[in-house]
Amino acid sequence: MFSFVLPMLDTDVTARAAVEHSVASHVGDVGTGALLAGVEGSVEGSLRDAMSRYGFRANGSYERVLQVSLGPGRSTPSDSVAARLGGAAGWTLSPFADLSMDAAGYLATRLGVRAADELAARDPFLFGNRLQYTLSGGPALSITTSRRSTVRLGAGYEQAGALSADDPAAVGVDARAGRAEVSTSIELGALDTLTPEIRYELTRYYHALLDADLTRGPARIHAGSALVSESHELTRNVSTRVSGGVTVASPPPLLPSRDAVIAPSARAGLTYVNERYRLTAGYAYAYTSLGPRIGFGHEHEASLEASFRPVRGGAYRDLVVTGVARLSAGSAPVAANPPLHVDLGAPAPSMEGTLSTTTAVAGAEIEYPLARGIALRGGFDLEYVRAALDPAPATGQSGGSLRSIFTASLSGTLSTDPQRTVRRDPDSAWDDERRNAMIREMPSGRPRPPEPGHGSDAPRGHGASDEPPGEPPAARAHQASAPAPRDDR
Repeated sequence: MFSFVLPMLDTDVTARAAVEHSVASHVGDVGTGALLAGVEGSVEGSLRDAMSRYGFRANGSYERVLQVSLGPGRSTPSDSVAARLGGAAGWTLSPFADLSMDAAGYLATRLGVRAADELAARDPFLFGNRLQYTLSGGPALSITTSRRSTVRLGAGYEQAGALSADDPAAVGVDARAGRAEVSTSIELGALDTLTPEIRYELTRYYHALLDADLTRGPARIHAGSALVSESHELTRNVSTRVSGGVTVASPPPLLPSRDAVIAPSARAGLTYVNERYRLTAGYAYAYTSLGPRIGFGHEHEASLEASFRPVRGGAYRDLVVTGVARLSAGSAPVAANPPLHVDLGAPAPSMEGTLSTTTAVAGAEIEYPLARGIALRGGFDLEYVRAALDPAPATGQSGGSLRSIFTASLSGTLSTDPQRTVRRDPDSAWDDERRNAMIREMPSGRPRPPEPGHGSDAPRGHGASDEPPGEPPAARAHQASAPAPRDDR
């Protein structure tokens, strides 16, 4: 039903559909409660031959809001929409060079955002419904320079904004960013890999937060980073990675000081994998973008991802529990408007204020097989977003936003590959990641949006897959002379 007739190409296509119901509750946001019912579906496929591979994935959902309890003056969102698109391609130029290209797109209303959506922009100053989008992509060239080293050249572009919103000022492009990077991976031994990296990034904001009175305007930030990462395999199942470096960036707009910002960068990650369990934990500190409608700032981020199959045996192979949790805290300087009247003898008021942001998201999903290709799923998502300004704006602090969504669905899967109708073990993509890391992406100090199907541990209903659709053939593993480090995400 889904087979393609293409000479010399190995093809796979998988389609999935689900009927789902959700219950959402909000505090200080679009309302206090909502009952949603709708459908969700996805399709993914891959084409492979000896010298090239292509992959695509499309995932979308639509839910109708049946009931909403709102405070006075709040409009009622009638629909919840989410869509995720992605594609990846790779070409083997020679036994020592590989070119890859990836692209991803994201579109969602306020109720369509989920914890596993890495491309989602969470703005603590926006209220009401908003149809936001994010586009990203870029090429990468990997060259094997010796048996123990690989060089990677990469470039990328990302754009974020909104197509519609309750607030007309929140519509349009929020930010555009371009980056260029070069890194080299050096195998120090059987268990250690060293990766120096240099990156340049230019970000153009159209609605950056400029001062403590919530004035927004354009801003342009240039940032260059130099990082060194070291990966070490503690055991067959446990690997670690630490990174350190420095970031130099242009100063924030509207501040008295025009000196460049020099900030340290640090990152640490731990990955544990066995036959039925996979756990990834990480921490990062960097001077980076706090959001497409905020600007650059210092950010601490911690993350935890888990996937496990609690029951052995092929009959319950699809019984998989997945979860993700992220916590970030950021701070950025903003201009402060001094008072018009100052008492004689009083110290001069500060011309600089501080913005603090806190974002916490968590999500989990359990999938229970009823028959081959048919599964019952249940999950929940939590999101907390808060921002504070010092000094406080004249309109007062915006407060925090707390949202929870509980979802139950019945899904069916059809595929040209029977193995794709069951969930793979949590460690099944481990060798795939080691084999593909060199030609897809090298370690860096900042997480990138995953390629379509690369987020093997994210809930399947949230845009992830169990196997990279753009996976190169197994023969490529023998051409790569230096094994690549595991990805700590």
